[in-house]
Amino acid sequence: NKLLVTGTACFAVAILSGLLTEQNRKSQDELRVMEGHVKRVEKMAYMGEMAAGLAHEVRNPLASLVGSIQLLKEDLHYDPDHMRLMDIILRETDRLGTLVNDFLFFARPPAGKPEMLDLKEAIDEIVSLFKRDTNHVRRFVLETDLQDGLRVVMDHTHLSQVLWNLLLNAAEAIQEDGRIEISAMASRNNDVRIQVKDNGCGMSQETVSAVFDPFFTTKPEGTGLGLSIVHRILEAYDSRLDVHTQEGAGTTLSFALKRSNRTA
Repeated sequence: NKLLVTGTACFAVAILSGLLTEQNRKSQDELRVMEGHVKRVEKMAYMGEMAAGLAHEVRNPLASLVGSIQLLKEDLHYDPDHMRLMDIILRETDRLGTLVNDFLFFARPPAGKPEMLDLKEAIDEIVSLFKRDTNHVRRFVLETDLQDGLRVVMDHTHLSQVLWNLLLNAAEAIQEDGRIEISAMASRNNDVRIQVKDNGCGMSQETVSAVFDPFFTTKPEGTGLGLSIVHRILEAYDSRLDVHTQEGAGTTLSFALKRSNRTA
């Protein structure tokens, strides 16, 4: 009997030790993720202030340049060559203006007007609009798996900007016909987990370590501000963007929002 009790106790201790070891590993992993998140927030706050200052310095002379070119177009006699050059200038200044606005949004995202959102309805609307984007619509299949009855309090425009950027990144990661899945499910701690998964090219660890850095991009075109802006928006809702990826096997981007139990 003593041998049986001793053996049972040892077995129980071994199981408990294994559970504690696994729990400690998960806690350490979560701690590393949180430390990385804090460092990223501090870095973005610093770079955001720099971006805001730069954007304000550029915006005023840019507005003067646009105004001057428009006056010239009205006052000068019509000359096809001159008009073509001025149209090029206006087009490029418009592109710079968009970039400046992105800088300002990254630096100081507007507070927005949080409202009660039915998550399924809101995401279906965003997905419907994204499917009409002629740049990507023929390159992938976009599927949804959205749990009914999930409500969150968030600015609708903020949710649209977050999901549009995540869908755009997923679409651009697909080289040939591929698949994008967007899901929203209730999770622990009264959260809702929203996930965008693609079967594209995936990312290397080097890319993942820099993917939230402002102005970092692996694309021939783009400002490198998309995921940085997503990160800044989610901060306002006490959330963060999690990345799970493997080169050649696709990427999953996800974030959690607090679930609201109010019905209106």
